[in-house]
Amino acid sequence: MKNRLVPIIIVLFLTQYTYAQSNNHFDRFSDRLFYGGSIGLAIGSRITQVDILPQAGIWIFPQWSLGLGGRYTYRKERFSLLEGNTRLDPIKTTIWGYSAFTDILPIPDFNEAFGVDLHGGIFLHAELENLYLDRKLFDSSSDEGMGWINMYMVGFGWRQRLGRRAAANFMVLWDLTDNRYSPYTSNPILRFSLTL
Repeated sequence: MKNRLVPIIIVLFLTQYTYAQSNNHFDRFSDRLFYGGSIGLAIGSRITQVDILPQAGIWIFPQWSLGLGGRYTYRKERFSLLEGNTRLDPIKTTIWGYSAFTDILPIPDFNEAFGVDLHGGIFLHAELENLYLDRKLFDSSSDEGMGWINMYMVGFGWRQRLGRRAAANFMVLWDLTDNRYSPYTSNPILRFSLTL
């Protein structure tokens, strides 16, 4: 598998480099930088959750970016359905974390590529997320308390341009680690963010 992956990475890198030299959208260094993130709110009969996920990054080439993100989550469960839990009072917790991610846009703009009236394109996403949380709340068989967990996520999405630099990003991500302490209730994970 590794032998097949190396030529693909080399071709992708050369394609990105050639594209960057011929179609450079960066007039200034500040044009390479982006920031944004997302805010989430879930209110249900059992769980209330508030998420704040800021992010910032740099476009290495017009179709490849690297970035860092942060995370703060407040979570309140009205009661817990974990085995052996007899508590009926609400359980409140916070989750802190950070992430490193990369995006590759094979087709950044369907209008420029195919002449279709769509000013957006598909992208591939890979992310490493580290979270500090109370592990007992997500796995009743654990005797561990607060600690770090890491998750590797990959996926794809649609990046809709909202202006020269602004964009709305819709993503579908899969957690490859399938960590038993994961705060995500589903796999795949749906995510929406805005960047400037």
